[in-house]
Amino acid sequence: MAYKKLLLPFDGSDNAKMACAHAIDLAKAGDMRVVLLYCYGELPAVISGTTRDEILAASEAEGRRIIEPAARLCEDSGVVCEGMVHGGNPGRTIITVAQAEGCDCIVMGSRGLSDFSGMVMGSVAHRVLRHAAVPVLIVR
Repeated sequence: MAYKKLLLPFDGSDNAKMACAHAIDLAKAGDMRVVLLYCYGELPAVISGTTRDEILAASEAEGRRIIEPAARLCEDSGVVCEGMVHGGNPGRTIITVAQAEGCDCIVMGSRGLSDFSGMVMGSVAHRVLRHAAVPVLIVR
């Protein structure tokens, strides 16, 4: 099967950087596009109004800042990429974005930036691996 569009969840962690290198190599070899995704997590419903708007704007800006180096690497390698930032449960968001964007493969690090550094595979990667409808390449 030839892939056309890869989803690369990216949080700036070392594992995400390694996944980015793999995604770029795959994309160059097969003339594929890359969708870079940063997910900033869910905001509690009790946060509302101007405060919520300010937090969402700051989260969006921080996400753009985090994916910018990966986007630059893609572009410098001749890989067409699109960056996006979403809020929500990271595992669910990755799966939803992969489907909505028509991605036919997800390339992601085995662990991201979390407090559970001793785990063999991060909970987000585990959820995506179990529930995604497309192949998932876990990089470590």
